[in-house]
Order: sequence, then structure tokens, then C-alpha cells
Amino acid sequence: MKVGTRIIYEENSKNVVTVLHRMEGDALERSKELLVFVDIPFDEFDPITHLIKGIDSDGNAIIETISLQETDEQKRIRELEDTLLLQTDNEIGGIL
Repeated sequence: MKVGTRIIYEENSKNVVTVLHRMEGDALERSKELLVFVDIPFDEFDPITHLIKGIDSDGNAIIETISLQETDEQKRIRELEDTLLLQTDNEIGGIL
């Protein structure tokens, strides 16, 4: 069994109880107790770049995209890595 992301929430209040990410293999079967969840297809939700805000009145997940801002330090490191790669490519003669 393969489940991407499962959101477990309270049916009446729509409060999110927990979020389970990327289950593969023997995902546990639940008893007959009332437990409501929403499954998001595998690889369609990245917890690094998305945030689950809650559940709408139809029982669908409310997902917000998180914009990742590159810090000045990260930008400088990326520029230095790019420069080093280009220098290496020029010295060796075209590995890129």
C-alpha cells in the first residue's frame, strides 16, 4: 500500500489532528471507530514547500504554498559554487 499524505481531522470542527507523510508498505488498518482523513496523492505534496492550513467544509485539504526566500549567504554560496563549476569545466575541457 502506498499513501502520499494523510490528514486526520475532527469531522464537525474540521480541526486537523495530525498529518502523516508518505506511507509505504504496511500502512496500519484502523478499527471501526469514526476517523476521518483526506489522502493527497503520493508526490503531490511537499512538506518543505507546502503548508496544510486545514480542511474546508467539503472535506478537502486547504493547502498553501510556502515561498522560500534565498538568504544572502545562500545566494553567495550558490554563486561561488557556480563559479567553481565553470572554472573546473574550463580547466578540464568540457565536463559540463
